[in-house]
Amino acid sequence: MTHLNIADVDYFLPDGRQLLSGVSFRVGNGAKTALIGPNGTGKTTLLRIIAGDVVADEGAVTRSGTLGVMRQFVGQVRDESTVRDLLLSVSPARIRDAALALDTAENAMIERDEESTQMKYSHALADWADVGGYETEDFWDKVTTAALGVPYDRAKWRAANSLSGGEQKRLVLEALFAGPDDALLLDEPDNYLDVPGKRWLEKTISESSKVVLFVSHDRELIANAATHIVTLEPGISGATSWTHGAGLASYHQAREDRNARFEELRRRWDEEHAKLRALVLRLREKAKFNDGVAARYHASQTRLAKFEEAGPPEAIPLQQ
Repeated sequence: MTHLNIADVDYFLPDGRQLLSGVSFRVGNGAKTALIGPNGTGKTTLLRIIAGDVVADEGAVTRSGTLGVMRQFVGQVRDESTVRDLLLSVSPARIRDAALALDTAENAMIERDEESTQMKYSHALADWADVGGYETEDFWDKVTTAALGVPYDRAKWRAANSLSGGEQKRLVLEALFAGPDDALLLDEPDNYLDVPGKRWLEKTISESSKVVLFVSHDRELIANAATHIVTLEPGISGATSWTHGAGLASYHQAREDRNARFEELRRRWDEEHAKLRALVLRLREKAKFNDGVAARYHASQTRLAKFEEAGPPEAIPLQQ
């Protein structure tokens, strides 16, 4: 049973501001969960924490199964990366490490074709075979054919920056959904895709047996693919989270109901706060003329201080 579990995650920015505050949710086996919220609430940072790229200041992330990640840069590659590099970026670590060793050995052979470099090259080829490198290349052939319409041998040295943003996305998404990972993190997978690409993505997410957590601002993708929705709500002390255990069709009513409960809790808190303050003021005046009231006055002060220290309930989130 594959799952992702995020428990009480706090994260502070370098300038000391709190970005995430007690974020907690679970993505269960087979769930397709959309992570939504206004820009700046920490969606990408949270995905990076789950992926292990960033360390949370508090809290824990646990999971079962292997994890594949499509990071935000995909679709914006402008460096000297190749199609092969893009495919390696979403491959298991053993494949990446063996590919790097093979590339290093091949470059050494070009510079110095001698017995020592030949031996290292032979070992690198053997290691590539041992980790399943040739089977991976057969898999990549299916991926490039599906995404770009050409076999891997023709596509592998093509510059990634010669691909459109949509082609870069489609290539990586094809590799991840057809790959071996049990769970996927996708940061705005719909960006740069054309309309047929978006329809393909909706269908692929919905029909996949993998656990999928994705960030998106596309209402159609969320409506057609998400079985659950996690919302990051901005607050004074960082973004908090809440989970809607269904799709977009019932999300807006659920959010209105949730906000109404917060409004009622805040109204009750304000009423209790006013009563405690009135009690303290009343006992303070009585204590001026009656020493026997002093103990009750100090007790009411302590009670008010603890009440205010605990603070009001969560503020009603802004409309998004």
